Amino acid sequence: MSGEKDAVMAREHVESNSSEHDKNRIQFVHVDGAVDYVSKDVVGGDVDQMPAGYYRSPRFIGTVIATCTASICAYLGWVLPANTLLLINEDIGPSLNLNWVATIWTLGSSIGFLLFGRLSDIFGRKEMVMGVNVLGLVGNIVGASASSIEQLIGANGCNGLAAAGQLSFGIILGELVPNKHRGAMATVVFISSLPFAVFGPVIARSFILTTSSGWRWSYYLGIILEVVTLVLYQFLYHPPRFDQLHDDKTRWQAFKELDFVGIFLFVSGFVVFLIGLSWGGSAYPWKSAEVVATTVIGGCLIIAFGIYEAYFCHTHPLMPPRMFKKIGFVAIVLCATVGSMVYYSMTVIWPTIIGTLYTTDTMAVGWKSCVVGGGVLLGQIIGGLSLSYVPKVKWQAIVTCVLGGAFVSSLASISAANQTAAIVQGLLGLIFIGIIENITFPGVTLLWEAQDIGLATGILGSIRGMGGAVAQALYVTILTNKSTAYIGSYVSVAATEAGLPESSLEAVFGGIATGSFAGIPGATAPVIAAVGGAVQRAYQDAFHMVFYATIPFSVILVIASLFVPNMEKFLHNDVARKLQTHHGHEKAPRDAEKA
Repeated sequence: MSGEKDAVMAREHVESNSSEHDKNRIQFVHVDGAVDYVSKDVVGGDVDQMPAGYYRSPRFIGTVIATCTASICAYLGWVLPANTLLLINEDIGPSLNLNWVATIWTLGSSIGFLLFGRLSDIFGRKEMVMGVNVLGLVGNIVGASASSIEQLIGANGCNGLAAAGQLSFGIILGELVPNKHRGAMATVVFISSLPFAVFGPVIARSFILTTSSGWRWSYYLGIILEVVTLVLYQFLYHPPRFDQLHDDKTRWQAFKELDFVGIFLFVSGFVVFLIGLSWGGSAYPWKSAEVVATTVIGGCLIIAFGIYEAYFCHTHPLMPPRMFKKIGFVAIVLCATVGSMVYYSMTVIWPTIIGTLYTTDTMAVGWKSCVVGGGVLLGQIIGGLSLSYVPKVKWQAIVTCVLGGAFVSSLASISAANQTAAIVQGLLGLIFIGIIENITFPGVTLLWEAQDIGLATGILGSIRGMGGAVAQALYVTILTNKSTAYIGSYVSVAATEAGLPESSLEAVFGGIATGSFAGIPGATAPVIAAVGGAVQRAYQDAFHMVFYATIPFSVILVIASLFVPNMEKFLHNDVARKLQTHHGHEKAPRDAEKA
């Protein structure tokens, strides 16, 4: 049976055979062919059939607030540390593994999205939501008490896994509101994160400059908000339970049917591949045995995962191949992935651009780094509202992808002499990337039925996170390798031409790393000025190479946008699921009350 036929069966809510199943159950067919008999009490139906006062109830409002605070926790674990890595390294470092503080977060979120989406579809949302937030609480406690970069990497690994569930509001809230308003609901959550999504770089630096605990306050805030989130979810969030979603199996039976082989191949393959990619050109040469072995083994495991899912997994595959037969779904996943490659890499690279080309003032770097979060958030607000209330989603996607790709790629012309142009190009590019981000995330839930939106969102989030992690490792590697090479070449010429003895060159390179040229023979003011200009030019040329590398991905982004479907037919007033009371029963619907 084709995926389209399955979707039609699920949409029409084919009733089960009365001789075998309870009349109060509705048959739902999953995209992988599995069948579940779901209690009628959990299905929302038309918004007019929802219980009176449902959207003003403490349960619904509390769930929205909890989802917003959880989203803020995700930003606290990513935006603030990623923007102050060098300052954190000065405190508890130095460590050659510094970049892994950011990379492990994107790696964890990529793995977590797929697991959260798939498992929450099977076992129910409540347990998974509570689990990821407990994990986030643990991560913040470890981060707040970290005494080394390696401990901070462990903390951000937990936070990355937790963030997958914390940022899955397209699933948690999307299934509780009419399809038409899913984009707007995602926008509400994004707006709630504004202080940290936009001003995170400033807040992080303010903590360092004005508090005795410094950067640790990023994690202290996370602890406070995680506790609030857990309390709200525990007492007010009551989604359908496992027994309401499954009529024919126990939790243990569902657990035994999980795709453990697929989970192992996916997680191990991606982790090993990314380790190799991050090592290349920094910890080890690209041709070294360490880099070649890890990238090849990781790549083979990922290929084996694809083959296993396609031909050997027969019960609840982690990533059903049938889903990729829907071209619109593939297009949305590709658009979201390239968008994430821009966002995650720019979060790390943009502060370096500001700090090396334009200013070394800590707070000035923080304010100008708000371009990344502010641009993306503004775009996400526009994108969510446009998805819900502006027609022709396909054309929206095409226009925003073309403009986003063009402005980001244009940063290949970045110049130390023109700060305004760089900020305007970056801001406009990120606004358009934000628009496509919030078209794709809630949009992907519209293409599939209620029983599979967790899976669909998990696949998108996982591949998106994978793209972000790869891009981050790739662009940081390009920047590190090129800036090192250019600094070695440019500084030697500039310093000696300014009068520095060649015997002092090695000491000058050491001074560049430490930021001090005191005591170096021949390091006069003209020599120091020449060295500073050469370092700035080296970084400028290195950034050119980084943004040249974005051009092929921008082309992929534009091509993928051509296949994004128009979604008007999905933007109806049906509600997929509804919250339950403490006892699992719901009040009478409005029409019944009137009758």
